[in-house]
Amino acid sequence: MAKTETNMFGTFNPETFVKAFPFANSFGDMGKDAMTASTESAKASVKSFQDASAAVMRQAQDRMSMTVETGKTLAGATTMEEAMEIQTGYMRTAMKAHMDGISELAGIYSAAMKDFMEPFAGYTKEVLAETKQAASKAKAA
Repeated sequence: MAKTETNMFGTFNPETFVKAFPFANSFGDMGKDAMTASTESAKASVKSFQDASAAVMRQAQDRMSMTVETGKTLAGATTMEEAMEIQTGYMRTAMKAHMDGISELAGIYSAAMKDFMEPFAGYTKEVLAETKQAASKAKAA
């Protein structure tokens, strides 16, 4: 039988402690797993920020090129109607490019969130499975 000690909180029974905390011996492993998941998540976040930054820079360069080209074309317009057609075409193209850019960034951010959470999902699934297993053992005892 396990040795019991009396202290200001009452009687301490190691067997009861082990039943209440079945992972007492593996707390270090749980912390290590959590740290590994956090590291993998941080790596995924950095890559996602790099992808988003590259997309924003490319979109900005495309918009600037489009603006310069439209300006050159507009400078060569001979009538007000021609200038309005050029300006209208520019606005349509710019709006479509803007919406396409937003869609691209939404896809990047969606993938980033999935990649960010994926390491934690595996870790959490393992912890929940172990907790359920320990709870069923405790009920059986």
